[in-house]
Amino acid sequence: METENHQFDFIIAGMGASGLSLAMQLKESNVVFNKILLIDKELKNKNDRTWCFWTKEQNAWYQDIVFRTWNQFEFKSTSFQKRFDIQPYSYQMIKGIDFYHYCLDEIRRDTRFEIRTEEILELKSEKNLGILATKSGIYQAKHIFNSAFRNNRIQKKDINYVQHFKGWVIETETDSFDETCPVFMDFRTKQFKDCRFFYVIPFSKTKALVEYTGFSSNPIPSEEYDANLKDYIKTKLNIQYYHIHETEYGEIPMMESDFINPYGKNIINIGTAGGNSKPSTGYTFYFIQKSIQKMVAQLEKNEPITAIKPNPKFKFYDKVLLDVIDKNKLEADVLFTSLFKNNRILTLLSFLNEETSLLNDLEIFNSVPRFAFITSAIMKGLNI
Repeated sequence: METENHQFDFIIAGMGASGLSLAMQLKESNVVFNKILLIDKELKNKNDRTWCFWTKEQNAWYQDIVFRTWNQFEFKSTSFQKRFDIQPYSYQMIKGIDFYHYCLDEIRRDTRFEIRTEEILELKSEKNLGILATKSGIYQAKHIFNSAFRNNRIQKKDINYVQHFKGWVIETETDSFDETCPVFMDFRTKQFKDCRFFYVIPFSKTKALVEYTGFSSNPIPSEEYDANLKDYIKTKLNIQYYHIHETEYGEIPMMESDFINPYGKNIINIGTAGGNSKPSTGYTFYFIQKSIQKMVAQLEKNEPITAIKPNPKFKFYDKVLLDVIDKNKLEADVLFTSLFKNNRILTLLSFLNEETSLLNDLEIFNSVPRFAFITSAIMKGLNI
């Protein structure tokens, strides 16, 4: 059986957060195109993840599917606890299933888009075109935006962590949660010489997402997540009886090593494959939106389209923080407690969103035990 060739203006390989976000931003942009292909091996139809982030933006394209919004959150550790007013930021949550359904419904209404579910066998650049191959056909476009495949240039000296998490959406028989205030981080748990914390996202007074998160070289066994979740709900939230409605699990790379593009100049990596998962925190959704906005702006101005590389200043900061945690120079709960206790919350949130000036950065550095960070900064600066 011969394969057919299909030509498109753009191809989006992968229909996760970055692929669908790109399609939605192109749909609403001034970029002129006739046909865009979205392709992945399957459509997402489960609530497989939750995205939380903070932003000052009021009219984002995804605003209609924001599930909850808060103007405050709480930080907790064994030595410090505080509720923060974060305005003009708002802390927002989007459920994965709402995101997938909304994007696909909107895209299907626009005849310029074609959606296919096929396994992608190959990506490459050839004769100034991006080539995508499946069993049934060859698809070509000037640019293919790839989030389906990730490739890393792994160096032995690099620290390559994964943010791994498991969460339960639980419902209680009596009022148990403050629906006006999520728990952003709760470090009142054993650290295991890496970084472990909980967060609590309240949906109502009786329903919330409770999630156990770790930063480490490898994920942990499923039963360990369960044991820690049960203990936290019982001893810290003081909840004895509850029903588990949903479970979510995920792994996000927190990598010092660079993501690379072995497919040639006509393939543009986006999302985590494009380095949009922040190495020191694992936050991804907000950085995906910022990166894609810049790419769409390039297309609107008819500029050469290029992958948006991580900010080198903040990339260096992330490497230093990973080194501090990895070498156990400072307990993670002590580090994050210092950050939240000794900084203005708006400066800290701006820093974590990679929006601060050098002067603001110095404020952050002066808020933590400096010796551990100085030695790591020297090592990373010398690329040792």
